[in-house]
Amino acid sequence: MKQLSDTFAIEIAEYSEWKERNRKNNFFELAYILEGKGLHSVNYIKYPYQKNGIFLLPAAKCHTYVIEEKTRFLFVRFTGNYFLADLKKTVDYSHWFSRLNFIIGNHTHLAGELIDHPEEKAQLKRLLEVIRYEYDKQETCSAFVIQNTLVAVLAVICRNIQQRAWDGRTFNDQKFTDLLNFISFNILDPEKLAVKYLSQKFHIAETYFSEYFKRNASERFQDYVLKSKLRIAQSRAKFTDTPIQEIALDLGFTDSSHLNRMMKNHFGKGMREIRKEMQG
Repeated sequence: MKQLSDTFAIEIAEYSEWKERNRKNNFFELAYILEGKGLHSVNYIKYPYQKNGIFLLPAAKCHTYVIEEKTRFLFVRFTGNYFLADLKKTVDYSHWFSRLNFIIGNHTHLAGELIDHPEEKAQLKRLLEVIRYEYDKQETCSAFVIQNTLVAVLAVICRNIQQRAWDGRTFNDQKFTDLLNFISFNILDPEKLAVKYLSQKFHIAETYFSEYFKRNASERFQDYVLKSKLRIAQSRAKFTDTPIQEIALDLGFTDSSHLNRMMKNHFGKGMREIRKEMQG
């Protein structure tokens, strides 16, 4: 795994037989199949893969590959500090950290391709080919080009996960759909989740906002935000090795005790219990 910066790592590897890889302290990893075929296995449920397949691998040890033909992989690892790196760079990546958490919290983590839609998959493939080219080229600006391309990669993944999350659910008000998207992708920014800010941005009277949200979502705004954060916390407990206290603080909870209390209220289980079940 070549660490092109302290925020992300790229690897091209070839296997005739899958070997367990050290992937601690990262949110997740994209696997792009360059050549070969076999089976992608998640919790003993298998799904066939072949050239141009794109999969998501959480940090937890629940993914493996059964290789039928020698396979070359392009791995893109997203680390915990990916979007918290030097904010003085030309592009400010800090707000993209929410999208990283959105993917962890809303992806099914089941066996199968990351994206089903042919055009969307083709778009993601084009972006990954840019990463592959710059990885091979290894010129002065290659790391910068890769990092900027990863921003687009995450945007495409988020868009598709959001569409899956809403499968079968429609909203008559396009403004409300835009509002939900904005909340999902800014879930870690308390200023942008303030009712005053959202009311101004989406041209909704502040005194009417709560009623407007509940009428469209069939739940209170505060409950929707809390449950969104708890889904992320649940997935990070299952699929990453991030300390629970760090997860709590990242998501805006006072401490791990506060997060555990909220998890038990909504899911009937605390963070440590959720993590222990996954590890067992």
